[in-house]
Amino acid sequence: MAAKKPFNWWLWTKMLVGGGAICIGGPALTMYLTPTDEQLFKKYNPDLQRKSLERRHERQQEFDDFVTKLKEYSKSDKPIWTVQAEEAAKARQAKIEEDLRIAEGVKARKAEMRKEAGLPPLPAEKPTSNSKTRDFLRRLSRELCIFCNHGGRPGATEEAGRDRAYRELRGLQPAITAPYRAPRMKVKRTAARSGGDDKKLQTTLKKLNVQPIQAIEEVNMFKADGNVLHFAAPKVHAAVPANTFAIYGAGEDKELTELVPGILNQLGPDSLASLRKLAESYQSMQKGEKEADDDEIPDLVAGENFESKVE
Repeated sequence: MAAKKPFNWWLWTKMLVGGGAICIGGPALTMYLTPTDEQLFKKYNPDLQRKSLERRHERQQEFDDFVTKLKEYSKSDKPIWTVQAEEAAKARQAKIEEDLRIAEGVKARKAEMRKEAGLPPLPAEKPTSNSKTRDFLRRLSRELCIFCNHGGRPGATEEAGRDRAYRELRGLQPAITAPYRAPRMKVKRTAARSGGDDKKLQTTLKKLNVQPIQAIEEVNMFKADGNVLHFAAPKVHAAVPANTFAIYGAGEDKELTELVPGILNQLGPDSLASLRKLAESYQSMQKGEKEADDDEIPDLVAGENFESKVE
């Protein structure tokens, strides 16, 4: 029977110590060598760090202002919400005054520019008595409507005051105020124009085998009232066997005299007659102006007596 080997305590001790060092020292070394988020933030993103610090300072300043306001509110005998409402009203009034000052500056600058350009100053707008009465009645009805119908809604009077001040500043008409909890008015909604008709038209044109015509400078359509529907540089498609022409473009309604003389070679008998009438009326107007000039009182000449010549 073989002899039993003694237990090697030294070998097992070294193995346990080495395993513990690996298990504990490895993660510890990794944590030591790995940079933290703050270090990475400072090293690789200085702009973001600067913005973060600015936001932090802004938040701190807002908090300090809030604490200062609370201290001021505590010194007053009025409730906090009353003091806040008064400060908000003062801020709104300051904003309105600032906007008015800016508007006056713009008006003065416009007057200066007109003076430099040699233009006459704009006439001052004087409201008539009817407009004053109308504005007074409108404001009175609005105040009554707010007082009677909007009194139960919290913040309605303040909101209406802000809206009225804004509209008076911008020169807008007062908004029409409906009673509180009034039924809504039904709005007739017109159906949007569908592209079904355009698709049908395109299908019909394809069946007729229309072909594009190049180098079309203008298209003129003569109307019964003597005016012309003028298309400048349109797209024209035509099917000559089917006597079909399709014109794509924006048409302008113009008078015949605006397109003369370039349109003379396109005029038919009816259009020539209307053009002749226009020319005759223009000539008669010129003759009337000349006769009116002849009827005027002649200028006086020194040393001449017209009464003696008449006698």
